[in-house]
Amino acid sequence: MNYSYRLKTGILTLVLLMTGLSSCTRESDDSSPNKVLESYIQISFAAATAQDKKRMEELLTGDTKARLSSWSDDQFTKAFIGTKKKFQGLKVLETKKVNEQEVALTYELSYQEGPQDKLALVTQRKLCTITHEADGWKIKEVRSIRESIEYLKELSLP
Repeated sequence: MNYSYRLKTGILTLVLLMTGLSSCTRESDDSSPNKVLESYIQISFAAATAQDKKRMEELLTGDTKARLSSWSDDQFTKAFIGTKKKFQGLKVLETKKVNEQEVALTYELSYQEGPQDKLALVTQRKLCTITHEADGWKIKEVRSIRESIEYLKELSLP
């Protein structure tokens, strides 16, 4: 075999290997704790029907899943569909590995809420525990740390 053929074959092998590795990495990123949290929040803000409740439940486990599952369709509609919340942003502030099966995420969620004349920017800091189960990462618990509300259209006097 000549040198040129071996070089081309080696480069082709390297490219295929790198492509395979990058696709594996992308797949594992899709099921990471951060992605599960992002997916849950996206679904909750985009909820349009009671069927979205099932999609949210798939990302939960334990008591958190049991609480949401126990809600009636009317309760779900009032809490997620009937509200005037507009997603503004999600920022993961800290990721801490608790053990091999659990990760704690501290994050900040911001959204606008209320009618246009009384619009408020709500920023919540939360701590989320995400656990790895046989079928992937699931949200186990969410605790509020702090919430601030900034009214965007109201005047304040000194």
